[in-house]
Amino acid sequence: MYTNTINLWEGREDVTLTSYCMEKNDEIIGCDRRPAVIILPGGGYAGFTEREGEAVALRFMAAGYQSFVLHYSVCEKAAFPGALYDLAQAMCFLHQNAERLCINEKRIVVCGFSAGGNLAASLGVMWNQEFMKEKFQVPAEWLKPAAMVLGYAVTNFGFENHSVLNQEQAEMMINCNRYITGKEQPEKEDYEKINLLRFVSSDTPPAFLFHLCADPVVPVDNSLQFASRLAAFDVPFVLEIGEDTWHGVSSLKAEDANLGFFKEEYAGWFDRAISWLKKKLFVENA
Repeated sequence: MYTNTINLWEGREDVTLTSYCMEKNDEIIGCDRRPAVIILPGGGYAGFTEREGEAVALRFMAAGYQSFVLHYSVCEKAAFPGALYDLAQAMCFLHQNAERLCINEKRIVVCGFSAGGNLAASLGVMWNQEFMKEKFQVPAEWLKPAAMVLGYAVTNFGFENHSVLNQEQAEMMINCNRYITGKEQPEKEDYEKINLLRFVSSDTPPAFLFHLCADPVVPVDNSLQFASRLAAFDVPFVLEIGEDTWHGVSSLKAEDANLGFFKEEYAGWFDRAISWLKKKLFVENA
């Protein structure tokens, strides 16, 4: 195993891609071209939650993936499409360095949580938009993920949150909305421009979605309605809804259950996502 961190843009030290990769081993058949995953931690576009970064990368690596954690633009620099361009640049980097990084460029997955889930889903539904093609000038397929894993992802910032928020959570959502729209007081039309439900199409990659039904920060309607749009275009998906009031489960393991807020009934989704990815990446796309 080796780790390495690079700056994705010249002159920018805040946008980084950290790799958690396995070395090529001639004794292992197929290890020269492994699947890859770009992991996008949450943090309300104001920062990053560490439990949704390296910890997730190590679990993916143990499952055979070359893993990468992207620290994308946050705060004022996150305004759409700033952070989306960061993720697209990371996709281009993996394609350009696929041989060196021992990556199968046809099997690159994006995995995001909360705001990071919004970013992952944004690429999934917007990879073929004209503004993306004009910005990157690369083969369109370079920008399309093979699949998406979306944990309690924001897909529509216009949803009203019917859960009870404490002051810290409410302030986080206000700041998140301000950062992604680039406006101090976003209006309905500002949210509509980045409403991912509008961009779902038959070109959207398959998705594994996970949410808790009483999430107090990101309403579960985000995943429910996104899944409904996927179904409308016959895009394959899995939707898991746990019964609890929490936000930020990450990829906890079953043995971590019942520690603090983690409960056994929603531990283990990560293993099910890996099984689903195995089918989507290695069976249907073989």
